[in-house]
Amino acid sequence: MSFYILSIIFACIALFIGILVGRYLIPSSSQPEPLDALEMEKGAYIKGLKYIISNEPDKAIAEFTRAVQINSDTVEIYINLGNLFREKGEIERAIRIHQSILLRPKLSQSVKESALMDLGLDYSAAGLFDRAISTFQQLISLNPDNPQAHRELEKLYEEEAEWENAFDEAKKYKRMSGSDASSLLAHIITELGKELYNKNENNQAIKELKRAISINKNSTEAYLILGDIFFSEGKLGHAIAAWEKIIHLNLPFSYFAYEKLEKAYLKKGDYDHIEQIYREVLAKRPDDFTTRIILAEYYQKKGLSNKAVKELRDAIRFKPKSLTIRKKLGEILLKEDLKDAIRNEYQALIEEMKGQRIYSCSKCGYQGIDFIWKCPQCKEWDTFVEEDT
Repeated sequence: MSFYILSIIFACIALFIGILVGRYLIPSSSQPEPLDALEMEKGAYIKGLKYIISNEPDKAIAEFTRAVQINSDTVEIYINLGNLFREKGEIERAIRIHQSILLRPKLSQSVKESALMDLGLDYSAAGLFDRAISTFQQLISLNPDNPQAHRELEKLYEEEAEWENAFDEAKKYKRMSGSDASSLLAHIITELGKELYNKNENNQAIKELKRAISINKNSTEAYLILGDIFFSEGKLGHAIAAWEKIIHLNLPFSYFAYEKLEKAYLKKGDYDHIEQIYREVLAKRPDDFTTRIILAEYYQKKGLSNKAVKELRDAIRFKPKSLTIRKKLGEILLKEDLKDAIRNEYQALIEEMKGQRIYSCSKCGYQGIDFIWKCPQCKEWDTFVEEDT
């Protein structure tokens, strides 16, 4: 169940309790509503909540709509109705509802903040980033200490590639929420460095990438790009040093640097040194099957098939169900002197297997064959993990 659906549930429960307290405990000079109307309103709230919990948004919308028809002054229910429409993808209806709420006179500050937040999310979901930015800025002018508003504004600046603005908002979010946003801040500055590198502004790019590393020393992507810049300038020692930092500081991501290091050492005339790096990694992480596969490929390039087969068999011990490893092993064995029947069996197996790495987002489940630092679907950083293939 999504965050927004949960927020709707809690808001409705709080609202319902408030209505009961207001109607039964607080004296009023106005004529009280008939009991049957109150019971109808109460029943609609409860049914709406049940439908949200059972993931039936259409029925929840119908009940909440009935509730506001009974009592049109319940602004919070309108807000939540708009949120339900956004969850369903009916963005225009959500926008109209939240806009209409903001036109009401004498709104309390909390209600106005809530409506602005939801309208900003509506615009963002619709891809209307300029309007979303303007709305969150309006919310921040109303309440400068709203951490979620700063976080949403930061995300929008990322979408617009306004990296310095995104960095400023991320810092404010970090300060207000008390969360560790060092990884987020480093990613933002790394993006700025990449942008400068693509414009051939290498010196400024290096400065920004070092800034990212000063924020988060484990910033793998910053080291990768930094090494790329040095390599492009022919500074092999600097490039190797940057890429080897990944191995020393962020061992599980070592394989991102392997191909780059192989290329650099080959250009340097010291190709055998890469084997030492692979061995050092495996000494620390013997179950690192990715490194074993890459080491096997290295041996295969050198014509050392027996060593390649051994590494792959060791990898299979740690990852017995991996089709990727077995595919690689089959490719090598097919080149050996096997009987035709065995060769055909391996060939058929290889043709059936894609042998691709599959990565998925641990937040939203998005899948792809390439590792991505930021999920394109939920827009979160550092959520991609490798699936067992």
